[in-house]
Amino acid sequence: MKRLILFCILFTVLHANGQKKKADSLPFQKDVKFSYSSLILPAGLITYGILGIKNDPIRKWDRNIRTQLQPDGVKTGIDDYTVLAPILTTFVLEFAGIEGINNLVDKSIIIGTSALFMYSTVRLIKNNTSVRRPSGRSVSSFPSGHTALSFMAAEFLHQEYGHVSPWYSIAGYSVATATGFLRIYNDKHWFSDVLAGAGIGILSTKIAYWLHPFLKNVIFKNKTEKQVSQVQWHIAPLYSGNELLLTTSLKF
Repeated sequence: MKRLILFCILFTVLHANGQKKKADSLPFQKDVKFSYSSLILPAGLITYGILGIKNDPIRKWDRNIRTQLQPDGVKTGIDDYTVLAPILTTFVLEFAGIEGINNLVDKSIIIGTSALFMYSTVRLIKNNTSVRRPSGRSVSSFPSGHTALSFMAAEFLHQEYGHVSPWYSIAGYSVATATGFLRIYNDKHWFSDVLAGAGIGILSTKIAYWLHPFLKNVIFKNKTEKQVSQVQWHIAPLYSGNELLLTTSLKF
């Protein structure tokens, strides 16, 4: 598995260098316009997950999937790290000279905003539901925070670099899907938890892009480009013992 991760990173760097000339010729598209059609997929995933809390057929389907994927005592903790892979890839591409649709400062604001929406939503739902994990260790199963973070990151990579090459989008969503699968495989979440988490993650990033023009005008109002370029952004994972969190900070 470690070799696979190293291969993916190497592929990203090499592919980024190959795409540099093409990306440099593309115009920047600062704003992502709101579209009702963009709500269909995440809303559908979230709705399915919510229905699964009390719906017997969906709960039965969750149990059947868990039974089929139950490992023979062999589990992996790699899903604690794959959640951040798409975000790290986005900033690796940025520092490699491959331009996305936004500059570094705008990327930082967007990912910070989406992380805030994602984490707040996940915590709010977890605190108001009592879905027991498949392992029985707690009642904070719904929704899957790892999956939400991973799909939030995948959508971020897709929005920034999907226009450069569809392989960036495919890679990001493949890693996110693998993370969701491993949450079920490792007996951490039900299938419906994972689907809801994926929907929340995607929606959080979309909301961040839709709100970005407004937030940027408010935050950077009356600031010069030189002042804006001095913004410092930090992102770091935080493991609480039960779940992996994403911490972000902006310093002006």
